[in-house]
Amino acid sequence: MKFKKDKIGLQIWITFFSKPFFEIWLEQATPEIKDWFQREIVYLKKNIKPNSKILDVGCGFGRHIKILAEFSKEVVGIDNNKDMIQKAKQNLSGLNNVRLLLRDAQKLEFEDNYFDYVICMDNTFGQISDKLKTLKEMKRVTKEEGEVMISVCSEKALQYRIEDCKKLGLTITKIEAGKIYTKEGLISEQFTKQQLKNLFDYVGLKVKIIELNPISYLCEAIK
Repeated sequence: MKFKKDKIGLQIWITFFSKPFFEIWLEQATPEIKDWFQREIVYLKKNIKPNSKILDVGCGFGRHIKILAEFSKEVVGIDNNKDMIQKAKQNLSGLNNVRLLLRDAQKLEFEDNYFDYVICMDNTFGQISDKLKTLKEMKRVTKEEGEVMISVCSEKALQYRIEDCKKLGLTITKIEAGKIYTKEGLISEQFTKQQLKNLFDYVGLKVKIIELNPISYLCEAIK
């Protein structure tokens, strides 16, 4: 998530992304949201091969990296906010196969065909402004026969997303075609299978769309 840096938005952002608060929110999330996040972890453990090189786009404080680092050759986490990267470094200190970098997902500063897997979880993709540009970059840095894995909210997730905004104290100003806008600057989107297929088709990625649970999709694209 990314908030405008006005005084109110900044304070909510700082409070929300402190590790203890985020973990409390995960505990208080609706059963559907918690089930989705758990299924993400199960999926990654089952489908990512050991000794791989992985890029986590929008890594936050490193929730997925901590798990993947146990069996991967290298895990690189990027986030576009320096405070998140700092928290991730604190959370993942001591892991020698992890790199954490302040980077923009729309301009990945990595060589072509470097990673075995590029992942983007927790509907981070739904908060990226230029999705096509980001997908093209993900494809570029993924090896031939490598995979791009993106987890997003489905078209059935709207009521749960609204509940989460209320729990966070955010003020919704507009909901349009499944996209939520808040006074604090958060813009968050959900997707249909067809919307996802169109995005992946446009950048030349063959995608398989899996329903992780009734409110989420996991996109598995092979380069």
